Amino acid sequence: MKALRKENPMRATSIMLSLLVPAAFALAACGGGGSGGSGSGTGVATTGGKAIKTAGGQSVNVEAHNKWKAGVAAFQAAESKGWNEARCDDVAEKFEDAADAQNKFAEAIYMVGVAHTKCGRHQKAASFYSKALRQNTKFCKARVAVGLDHYKAGRESQAQREFSASVKDDPQCTEGYVNLAILDRKRGQFKEALNNLRRAMAIDAQYLPAFNEMALIYLEQAKDNKKMLDLAEVVCSQAQKIDVNFPPIYNTWGLIDLRREKIITAAAKFQRAFELDPKMFEAYMNFAQITIGFRGYDDARAAFSKALELQPKNFDATVGLGVAYRGLENNKKAEEMYVKAQKMSPNRPETYYNLGVLYQDFKDATVPQMKKARSYYEQFVSRAKGKSRYEDAVDDVKRRCKYDKKGKRRKRSKCIAGRFQNIELFLQALKEMEEMEKLQKEAEAQAKAMEEEEKRQLELEKKRMAEEEKQRAEEEKKKAAEAKKAEKEGKKAPAAGDDKKAAPDEDPKPKAKPKKKKKAKKKKAAASNDLEW
Repeated sequence: MKALRKENPMRATSIMLSLLVPAAFALAACGGGGSGGSGSGTGVATTGGKAIKTAGGQSVNVEAHNKWKAGVAAFQAAESKGWNEARCDDVAEKFEDAADAQNKFAEAIYMVGVAHTKCGRHQKAASFYSKALRQNTKFCKARVAVGLDHYKAGRESQAQREFSASVKDDPQCTEGYVNLAILDRKRGQFKEALNNLRRAMAIDAQYLPAFNEMALIYLEQAKDNKKMLDLAEVVCSQAQKIDVNFPPIYNTWGLIDLRREKIITAAAKFQRAFELDPKMFEAYMNFAQITIGFRGYDDARAAFSKALELQPKNFDATVGLGVAYRGLENNKKAEEMYVKAQKMSPNRPETYYNLGVLYQDFKDATVPQMKKARSYYEQFVSRAKGKSRYEDAVDDVKRRCKYDKKGKRRKRSKCIAGRFQNIELFLQALKEMEEMEKLQKEAEAQAKAMEEEEKRQLELEKKRMAEEEKQRAEEEKKKAAEAKKAEKEGKKAPAAGDDKKAAPDEDPKPKAKPKKKKKAKKKKAAASNDLEW
């Protein structure tokens, strides 16, 4: 078993208290048992000098006794090696041979039914139990087997009638008393249940099924008085001392540990139960449901799968396997299991709840999926109405908390919104997000348009500047060309007067100073002044 981690998911099915189902009872049903001398021919079989007789009082002939012993040997071998279709057929055939060799051999016919039960052929087994009962109407084991067939089919009143008849016809019928106690426990009639168990234990002080049922009764009573858990555990301990390998007591003990919140030890006891009895359906179911609570989804998947091998049409095991697949994130297989269970029992609420959870919490959170989840929850609430065992789940769906206008929970409130309200809040938030996304997209589009326009204007500006630069470069190039041309032309024009130019090393003649002219002008002016005076 893998390490366990605790979580608190909504359980798809509750932990089930196992119903004791007696299978192969005392094999030595022919009065003296399966051993002893037999002689030869078709005479009466004897043991210890006494004739072996059927429960109906008839002496068993040697041939029938020998074939009975062959059937017992084959039965024990199948118990040791494990039952399969071939072994079921072989054992059933051997007991049928014994029944054919003896007139009204009800015990042999009963054992044919037991062999078919081992391979899950319940309808066929029931026909042999009824046949055995017709041969001996006071045959305890056959009567109890018919009662159990009624019980499994939900015909509880018919089962009660058969169990009551079994102890009335045979006051030594321990199986009848124990199964009456089981029905009493279910009705809460604990006093009468304990009385029936004491009657069984007065007949057989070591009858382990009686110990197991007594422990279950104390476990039920512990709901109102926790001290009863101590009594239940004492009974389990006493049963273990009688037979350390009795599987049902470990399953019951595991339920006691579970009530004490000893989860790990409870899981270990359930595991021990199905290891001792690989066909113990209840132990697989209880182990699987515990491991789901601790996210041990792979262990749970394996246990639920084993349970379904034993009971392929079991609703709870099918739903449980779906929950395990959901935990393993295999949503497709989870949905397949839920739908399969839904077809088995269309009016059971569990599948609708679990399909709602699958679509709300484990899919893609699209609007259609959320609406589908709500539809499943509505169908769950409708089918769970008025049934106390679903009250918590219905509250989980319908609970409503007060929120402010912004969709926020009020301060100091410990209320947790139910699934209906969560879906509504999600769809509202999704709508608001869509509006925000729409506005954001519009703003982004507007910003993009502005950015593109700005980019376009920038490109135009760059182009204009490039044109201007090009034009300026062309003008400068043109001016340079003109200057170069002018320079070339200027060098060629004054060629004739080149010899009159002063040599570079000679100083040019200084120009006459204009002072003399000025003096002449002054003299002239003075002469004029003299004339005026």
